[in-house]
Amino acid sequence: MKTRMSMRMKKSAFRLGNVLLDLLADLRPAVITAAVTTVTMIGCLSAAHGQDPGVARPAATHPNVTTNDPSAWRAERRIVDVHTHVSPTADRYTRAVRILDEVGVGIAIELGSGTVTPPQNDPNGRSALERAMSLSEEIAPGRFMHHMLIDYSGWDSPDWSVRAAAQVQRGHELGAAGLKEFKRLGLFLRDGNGELIRVDDPKLDAVWAKCGELKMPVSIHVADPKAFWLPRDETNERWAELRDHPNWWFGDPKRYPKREELLEQLSRVMERHPETTFIAVHFANNAEEIDWVDEQLDRHPNLFADIAARIPEIGRHPPEKLRALFIKHQDRLLFGTDFQTHQRLILGSAGDDERPSDYDAVVFYEKSWRFFETADRNWPHMTPIQGDWTISSINLPTDVLRKVYFDNARRLFVRRFPLPTLRAKLIESDFVPDGKLDDEVWQTTQPARIEYTIDRATPMPNISTQVRVLCSPKYLYLGFVAPYTQLQMGPDDATGERFGLWEDDVVEAFIAPDPSTINHYTEYEWAPNGETLDLKLKLPEKDFQWSSEMQSAVKLDNEQKIWTTEVRIPIEKITSKVPTAGDRWRVNFYRHDNAANAFLGWSPTATRTAHEPQKFGWLEFTK
Repeated sequence: MKTRMSMRMKKSAFRLGNVLLDLLADLRPAVITAAVTTVTMIGCLSAAHGQDPGVARPAATHPNVTTNDPSAWRAERRIVDVHTHVSPTADRYTRAVRILDEVGVGIAIELGSGTVTPPQNDPNGRSALERAMSLSEEIAPGRFMHHMLIDYSGWDSPDWSVRAAAQVQRGHELGAAGLKEFKRLGLFLRDGNGELIRVDDPKLDAVWAKCGELKMPVSIHVADPKAFWLPRDETNERWAELRDHPNWWFGDPKRYPKREELLEQLSRVMERHPETTFIAVHFANNAEEIDWVDEQLDRHPNLFADIAARIPEIGRHPPEKLRALFIKHQDRLLFGTDFQTHQRLILGSAGDDERPSDYDAVVFYEKSWRFFETADRNWPHMTPIQGDWTISSINLPTDVLRKVYFDNARRLFVRRFPLPTLRAKLIESDFVPDGKLDDEVWQTTQPARIEYTIDRATPMPNISTQVRVLCSPKYLYLGFVAPYTQLQMGPDDATGERFGLWEDDVVEAFIAPDPSTINHYTEYEWAPNGETLDLKLKLPEKDFQWSSEMQSAVKLDNEQKIWTTEVRIPIEKITSKVPTAGDRWRVNFYRHDNAANAFLGWSPTATRTAHEPQKFGWLEFTK
């Protein structure tokens, strides 16, 4: 009865949140002026998704619970927004993160962070890309990935292609996750003779090829909505947008090519460069024609599409048809919004007189969740300036949702994904591990999820393994919860250490207490039959004789198909310094599951080995 009532209350809250969103869509911003009202409404909207405003909380109420609930993903801030624009100033990064925290987005890709060209007045100075990356890491460490831009200076020189490829190489060395190309190709950029530079110009082949070689995805915007090629007057369904942005109108055939020709140019580029991954933004640059998008995704295995700023457009299509497309291409579609923080917020698009608030940004994201997670029909979309119509939601299956929200991005950007952080709660009292993980203190901790293959970050949510961490002045405590289908292990009565334990089903922890010497770390393994292994490493040396004097206990639940492991390791065997609040170690956690032929990592290494300490995540000690 308690569970049923809880579900009814949650659904009612969700419906209430949606009603509030619809009502607010008709209100002018000036009406909502009271700060108390704004905070209260944000709380209502967040409650509609089952979370407190502004607080990231553990998703499960019991360590044996593995959740597949989008509200829990947002509570853990697992969502990845692959399409944002943040001006590189401290206040704008701060504002962006404040909003992203509120809506449950943990990682954002900043598209167009600048070129690698040093300033003209300071040839030895830092490039725009370097400055943006440095500032974001200072203000919001681990929250942004960055795409570089190409500098088209000297386009007409014979060696431009070589120099442009070198720019990509330099961006990769600096840590750029990918390359962003705006719609300037084919519409704005011109050569020395005044001719438009085509998307498929052969001089650009060196750029696309270098991106493929370096595994840097290309986020590319070509063309624009159909309406931008139609008469620019009151008969145009996007007249409000074109009225405020006259430079977005491309209906003059003497100045601009046809929209369809631009799309074909990009198609030819993807055909010529099958080893390069292209993310065609704004729903493959053609949200009006989902049959065309479907055909392009079939035709080009190297094509991905983000949905940034196009929910208002794709939401007009028959929801069943659009839902089928998302399910068919579930591995190639990416969540993005075109969320922007400049002198003002821009939420997908904006008119000249719009000044959205942080609260408006929350509503903007909440409407995205509503579109993907409900079956609501004919409701007001999130960007009124893009058109006066309603949209219908597509109620995606949960396994498809997680791919669109974060799994696909995690896989696509495995080499550049920010290192994760897990918080270890500092405690005063010690306890003896019994393998049950039923001590109340465990429920106050944040879980890390071990669910991606270490090499390609392929998601395996069916065996998603949780790990939680506690720390007393004497011991480091680890608690693992591992679902399984079938276990491979030694005899049930086996005890003690066994060399080669990693060949069986195990959970593992690699711990480097000194971030300045990450090649010095300790390794621990635990099997479901109670066998263990520990060793000390100073790469490339490995000391199997070393003993951590750890204690561990395992419990097998053959009915629920879950095995739990509870461990405590003496702090003095790891480091000479007892951790205090604010201290940070480098760690990684792994899970080997033979039945699934899977080696999973909390922070995938993008290689075939777990021994890549530069890819270890962070363990941060907190009170």
